Amino acid sequence: MSSKFTRKKNKGGLKALVKRVKTPGTVDVGIIDAGKYLDGDITVAGIGFAHEFGTATLPERSFMRSTTKENKAKIISLQKKLLKQISNGTIEIDKALGLVGELVSDLIRRKIVNIKSPPNTPETISAKGSSNPLIDTSQMKNSITYEVND
Repeated sequence: MSSKFTRKKNKGGLKALVKRVKTPGTVDVGIIDAGKYLDGDITVAGIGFAHEFGTATLPERSFMRSTTKENKAKIISLQKKLLKQISNGTIEIDKALGLVGELVSDLIRRKIVNIKSPPNTPETISAKGSSNPLIDTSQMKNSITYEVND
């Protein structure tokens, strides 16, 4: 029994493939350099941190860790698809990382809008006029972004 192999030509061959795969790159997703919250003393990232992990007076309302945990399969599926495209030269690594960043930041913003638990206290609901625990001015939600690093 004999086997036949077909050789598929890739952009730049094996050397280019090795270079594409070895090219370092990361994507950061979250509240990146968003400044002060309502021009006050605390940063938007500080507000996000307080909600993500909770404080002595604020219950934990994870919107970043829970989003990545809940959507792990979706994120990995996209990464696998993009890795195939990187390996055959149809997409650059920075573009692929950007697509992952877009997906994850969108999922996090959706989580911020949809989170309901733990609920706000009646006093908080009355003060801000909304029962959504993570939305007051939408500044934190609108600050969720991504940054591709070389």
